[in-house]
Amino acid sequence: MVDPLGRAGLRLAVIAALQARQVAPTLQSPGDWSTPPAKLPAVLVRPGGERKDGTGPNGETQFNSTATIEIRAIEKGATGEAALAAVELLGAKVEDAIFRDIPLRKLVQQFIRVESITEVKADGKEHFAAISMAISCEIFEAFDPDVTASLQRIHLTADLTNVADLIGTYPDPPFPDAIAPVPRTSGPDGRAEGEVDIQFPQ
Repeated sequence: MVDPLGRAGLRLAVIAALQARQVAPTLQSPGDWSTPPAKLPAVLVRPGGERKDGTGPNGETQFNSTATIEIRAIEKGATGEAALAAVELLGAKVEDAIFRDIPLRKLVQQFIRVESITEVKADGKEHFAAISMAISCEIFEAFDPDVTASLQRIHLTADLTNVADLIGTYPDPPFPDAIAPVPRTSGPDGRAEGEVDIQFPQ
């Protein structure tokens, strides 16, 4: 089973932080952005965009990933001013819970930016206010190679340093880059003094 990575893992950590601080009675994820008034106040969490920037040389699959978590905090009030004040307080609780959470801070290399939009509207006698936040975080991800092939054979060749032909040359030596030029005082000299060939049953 693959553990959640990137946006998914970050989203779960954000939810855990909000649950730990009990910021609202309704906490949903991925969360339908439309929430019945009876369930307010509510905080909704869903993943946004993600970008992976490679950091590893020579084809290493290591990334500094920028993942965005979208959060919507919703409140209601008897007036527009009351709804706005309530959602501003709820938004502050959300930010406080996220940015103070130690497990989340260990996961995130840096919080890059927070963008938010506040809106207030009336529906009959009730007033509703919402803050939509987009929190962009940088996290590190590394993907190790999937080695599934079984070991079938080991072939070892030994060209010793303390057993050497001081002037001889040999065609097709096993380690051409390691051979000392003639006249030499020690090996490798280009010939194999010993070999081990092991084949494993499949």
